[in-house]
Amino acid sequence: MGLQVHYGTTEPNPPETLQDGTIRRYDNSHEDTKGHELHVAPDPEPKSIAFPGMVELWNRFWSEIPKDEFDID
Repeated sequence: MGLQVHYGTTEPNPPETLQDGTIRRYDNSHEDTKGHELHVAPDPEPKSIAFPGMVELWNRFWSEIPKDEFDID
């Protein structure tokens, strides 16, 4: 099962985004070989992170992205 929470754009704009438009992304696409990762523009190399659980990761993700563009409750 893959996990991904992603904040980005549809049009890449390096160095503000990665080549795929990512601004910030948590994923476990390579969980068996690399574990969980955090991708943050402009650094093309992901950082390995310990998986704290889905609720904590979700809360962390939403606390790290700008919300003035979103109305979330």
